[in-house]
Amino acid sequence: MDAEIEILGPMAVRCAGTVHHLHSAQARVAFARLVLAGPEGVTRHELADVVWPGALPPTWASALRTLVSRLRAFVGPLQAEPTNPLVKRGGRYVLALGENVLVDVEEATRSVAAAHEALNAGDVATADRLATRAADRLRSPFLAEYEGDWAAGQRERLTECLITALEIGSRAAMGSGDHGRAALLAEEATARAPERESAHRCLMAVREAMGNRGEALRAYQRLRRYLAEELGVDPSPETEAAYLTLLGPSAGVVPSGGPAVGHRPVPFVGRRHEMATLAGAWARAARGRRQFVLVTGESGIGKTRLLREAGATMAAEGGLLLVGRCDEGTMVPYQPLVEALDGYVAASPDDPLDAVRPAARGPLRMLLPSLGGPCPPGELPEQPILFAALTRLLLAAANERPCAVLIDDAHWADPQTVALLRHLLRTTADARLCFVVAARNDLPTSAQRRVRADLDEAMLPFEHAGDGTEVALGGLDLASTRALVRESGTGTDSDAADADPVRRVHARSGGNPFMLLEMLRHRAGPDAVPPAVARLVAAKQAAIGQDAARLLQVAAVTGSSVTFDAVAGAAGLDVLAALDALEALLKVGILTEVTAADSQHPDRPTIYEFRHDVVRQAVDEQMSAARRRHITSRQRTMPGPRTDTDHRLSRTGSERP
Repeated sequence: MDAEIEILGPMAVRCAGTVHHLHSAQARVAFARLVLAGPEGVTRHELADVVWPGALPPTWASALRTLVSRLRAFVGPLQAEPTNPLVKRGGRYVLALGENVLVDVEEATRSVAAAHEALNAGDVATADRLATRAADRLRSPFLAEYEGDWAAGQRERLTECLITALEIGSRAAMGSGDHGRAALLAEEATARAPERESAHRCLMAVREAMGNRGEALRAYQRLRRYLAEELGVDPSPETEAAYLTLLGPSAGVVPSGGPAVGHRPVPFVGRRHEMATLAGAWARAARGRRQFVLVTGESGIGKTRLLREAGATMAAEGGLLLVGRCDEGTMVPYQPLVEALDGYVAASPDDPLDAVRPAARGPLRMLLPSLGGPCPPGELPEQPILFAALTRLLLAAANERPCAVLIDDAHWADPQTVALLRHLLRTTADARLCFVVAARNDLPTSAQRRVRADLDEAMLPFEHAGDGTEVALGGLDLASTRALVRESGTGTDSDAADADPVRRVHARSGGNPFMLLEMLRHRAGPDAVPPAVARLVAAKQAAIGQDAARLLQVAAVTGSSVTFDAVAGAAGLDVLAALDALEALLKVGILTEVTAADSQHPDRPTIYEFRHDVVRQAVDEQMSAARRRHITSRQRTMPGPRTDTDHRLSRTGSERP
């Protein structure tokens, strides 16, 4: 006979189409205790302590026997056989339920565990269904009218289970693209358990996936404030690391957010020297010697990931993280530093303005969102007043504990932001501050190259004094690439004849982590151009100018190595225009000038090669067949010998023999 015991909500037993209720509060709590004890049962003293959580009445023994008799009569219909399931065995009361009897609490907890397994396996549909079913059950109260240590402990356990179900449901909904429902579930989890960091991390991830980084930052700030005010603690290193993921790469260059469903999180490999450099700068800053580290590299090389890992280490060592990012075309004045300091203000349990001079409080209220700002840029105080106010606030933060100011995508910074950064660097020499700024060095436009030049200029005096360092990220070496592929679980369906596909992908990508992982994950195999890489290359082509784009197309058709004369002639450019185009391609890192290792020529002949062969392939595939035929035809008419990939050019413009 199938039966179901509902302990959550109005307690009931459903059996053979009939619903049975217990009307006594004492009977309900005794019944719940027996059901959840399972085959182990409970002693009569344990059962009595649950029924009478205070002092036991003088006649408790006889009253308990009467209560047990009532429960036997209540549960009798649960068994098809005449034997009553409530027995006394070895001095313990045992409710021996058959396999056909379902208990709502047990079903809910099993569903949560199964949902967790499904989510880890990438089955978001199953995880969503199981988590939703469990949450629907667990929202009902457990013995709401009854007090006592046992009942309170069970309510706490079931609340934990409900929050877990809400988190799993939120992540599953996010994985299936239902961001609205994912946000509702995460918000409910944080409202029910404001101290639970994993729920807040879930909400942060959902808001970031929705493209609302501001709301994600505010979710972190609310958590940090609650922990400080209620518990007197800081967020865990795991939460600080999640906070750092909000430094995601800019849209349109490298996909932001977490890995796609079914992909393992990308591990952090290599970069020992770079991490050691950052650790040294942090140690000097913690001793009261302000540091400036400029992290540079091309798109997808791992600048953001390096900032995240370094920031997580700094937070684990007791540092205060102040995080900001520059967005392309932002209208927020001084965006990254306002973001960084606003996060500190929003999460501070005390009034942060108490630590700054009265003259600085007004400007800060006009600039920082947590204090009522920002007001329209035209209404802001003059730059010297703003700079002084922000400096005072930053110094107040550094007086509490060492601070790491992490700024990502600085190549999008406006001149005012760069000016503020330079001011802060000049006026905080003896503060416990470490500025870590990441910027691309393959900038296609003159405005972005100017920002990079300004950052280089800002570093000069500090580099000379030993307080400034540039960390230039190159591609991963082959050993690190193998570790990345192995630990991320990334496979390849390349032809079996390719004995070492990882080596091939490493060579074609130049060790760029973004490119090589995209190539290995691409369904067509590592010899194809992944769509994400194609979009990246198309964006660069659109920004380099018409002459450079024409020269690039000729170079892509010619081969991985080219001569200046051949590509300039086939592109139909005069010498000066071709040189300008070539220099543009060198600046954005598409081509590189390489010294010929076997050359004995006194002026050390160089060759021009594609930094990434997959980029050359992408440019070639994006051309029409008619343009490719036209380029090939022009190359055939060029004077002098021509072979596909044996073109070489010395710095004097003469070809190698």
